[in-house]
Amino acid sequence: MTNLTVEQLQKWYRKQVQKKSSDFLKQAEKSYKIVERALKDIEELVKAFAVEDEDDPESSGIAARFAFKVKEMIDNFYVDKEISYESTKAMQSEIQKFIQELWGAGARWIRKMDKRHKATIKSIDVAMKDLAKEMNRIGKLLYDFAWVDDLERIGNRIDTLHDLTFSKDVFEEQIKTVRLKIDTATNEYKTAKENYDKFTETSNVAELLSLDEQAEHVSTLLRMKLNPLKKQVKKFQQVDTGVRVSPAGQIALNNYFDDPYTAIVAEPVGYPALLEGFQGLAEAIENDKLSLKDRLARRAIEEIEAIRKGGLQKLQNQAKDIEDKRHTYTGSDIYAQSQKLETSLKEAEKNLEYHRNDLLRIKDDISRQIDKVKEFKTRIESEILQSFNEKVTIELEVSLEPLLAMCTIE
Repeated sequence: MTNLTVEQLQKWYRKQVQKKSSDFLKQAEKSYKIVERALKDIEELVKAFAVEDEDDPESSGIAARFAFKVKEMIDNFYVDKEISYESTKAMQSEIQKFIQELWGAGARWIRKMDKRHKATIKSIDVAMKDLAKEMNRIGKLLYDFAWVDDLERIGNRIDTLHDLTFSKDVFEEQIKTVRLKIDTATNEYKTAKENYDKFTETSNVAELLSLDEQAEHVSTLLRMKLNPLKKQVKKFQQVDTGVRVSPAGQIALNNYFDDPYTAIVAEPVGYPALLEGFQGLAEAIENDKLSLKDRLARRAIEEIEAIRKGGLQKLQNQAKDIEDKRHTYTGSDIYAQSQKLETSLKEAEKNLEYHRNDLLRIKDDISRQIDKVKEFKTRIESEILQSFNEKVTIELEVSLEPLLAMCTIE
């Protein structure tokens, strides 16, 4: 068994893969040289097309354009100089593309050239056939040594493992930056909270702040009072009973069961529009225009009568008083100051929460990275044993685990 760090493993792997794939590398290198020589030969051959002919300028122009195109294709022919299975595969693709593009350009221009270029064109044809043969040989080479591709994938995974384990510095810097932002945001939140609490304690804004709670309480009581009539009103609105209710009464029946607090504040004292709507409902029930169970019909008449006698008046008075106070406070300096401090507090809280979530995101990224490291380590050790018959244990010099503690906020 061999224990290796990731960097030691990279060096060990390069030696092993070079030794095991030496036959492939030798044959691939031979193909590289043949292809390089063929391209140089073609480049030299097409130079003859660039010679101007004063007697036939049109043909000379066509030949020059073809020469320029071929030169451009040769310049764009790129394969990694470091020989590998992947680069050899890329070489095969580049040759195929080069042949297709050259004969595509040739089909367009060669027929229009002067006959004096015939010998050069024939030489190019020979070189292209040699390239095609070499492309086929490379294809066979890739097929015979397909296992080299698997070996090289192990190397890619080792490089990835190296990058994963040595990303600690990057994560550490991110954590420090975010924690500084959290410290700043925490101080800003504490200051905003202290200012807001102090203002609330030393001013009569407490009453203003309680108005929302009072309004919610009144709204809840209104819903409770109206709830026994909800089914009857809904049916009354859906069925044509022949009883006519004014638009104001119809709107009131909708609004009171949607937002009773806003509706009763908007109504004049005594809520006449609501009573008009209920009067229509009562008339329909009393004249048997609605098919309701006796219990629901009796309950509706009783509730409508109670409301008609002022059953909602106290709640209406409370609601209007709350809104009068709100209106008074809205134009005061106290209200403006309260709104300003409350906005500052909410912004500070929101900013603090944002940076805390950012730290949690980094923590999740680190956890996923740790899982990837474990996965790659296990897989690489298994593949090395299978491919090289060597039992290697990878020692991780850098651990990301301690960074998780840095992402915890007390």
